[in-house]
Amino acid sequence: MIKVLMERDMPPGFDPADDAQAALHARIALDAIVATAGKMHWLCTYATDDRKPFGLVVVESEEVIEEYVARAGIAAGVKAHRVTRVLDPSLAAAEA
Repeated sequence: MIKVLMERDMPPGFDPADDAQAALHARIALDAIVATAGKMHWLCTYATDDRKPFGLVVVESEEVIEEYVARAGIAAGVKAHRVTRVLDPSLAAAEA
């Protein structure tokens, strides 16, 4: 399994701050993920102020992403970035 950061444009008219709209879009994404039969797991998505959602997923292969975006109806404008390493505070060297 590999981690992938998926970047895309926000759908026109979609307001991620609106709970009902966010719930609908999450349902569409979850249904498409369930259809991959365990080949994809959604960890989280961050919606930014420049109208870009960035979703972090774990997938069996990059081909599964193609299947997912087709099922979710979001094939246009999706960029997949394979995660090569996670950087976080636990990596910080000891203070000098």
